[in-house]
Amino acid sequence: MNGKRTGWQTRGDLVAAAAEVFDRDGFTGASLHDVCARAEVSKGALYCHFPSKNALALAVIERQSLLWHEVRYELGDRGGMPTQTLVDFSFELAERMCADPVLRAGSRLVLEAGLFEVAAASQFAGSVAIVRDLLRDAEKAGELLSGTDVRYAAEAIVAELTGTHLLSLAMAGETELPARLPQMWRLRLLGLVHERVRVRLRLAPQPPHSMSKGPVSKR
Repeated sequence: MNGKRTGWQTRGDLVAAAAEVFDRDGFTGASLHDVCARAEVSKGALYCHFPSKNALALAVIERQSLLWHEVRYELGDRGGMPTQTLVDFSFELAERMCADPVLRAGSRLVLEAGLFEVAAASQFAGSVAIVRDLLRDAEKAGELLSGTDVRYAAEAIVAELTGTHLLSLAMAGETELPARLPQMWRLRLLGLVHERVRVRLRLAPQPPHSMSKGPVSKR
């Protein structure tokens, strides 16, 4: 490669740089000059990939959506309770939100007035689909209460996760998000799963080196 980046690498570098700038300055305050400087590319190179700041922001949102799917894939089928996998999924996202500017910027950008109409529907539809699939697994395993509307429950959970994230951001920053999730789940699970399932769930981040282990009781 003679030290030169491919077009695909340049595009990836621009998206990563944009996420950091959007995360720091917001969409309105973000400067394409700062994005280029952080990615170490010219403005001409940027415009080869993204014709506008809006297009660049949408690419960050798309990357954030892919990260949701990557986290779900990494959790995989761990052989435990599907409801525990759903809870673990939320904690993994929350922990990554603290460290990954793509997740933080993507979550904020999708709520921007100029981007909401363009990106929100597909973004939230993808999130709901992931949660819905996990709930269907829980339903098949007999963990959900009789009469649970899986589609409505998935939409409600995504809404609660989004609201909890925004509340954490407004009150104390993303670092508070993992600490707020246990209470959210305690309230949500009351009307969702059987008591015998609730008492076995671990409402805390996944312990290190235990991806292959079953759920650990901790309330």
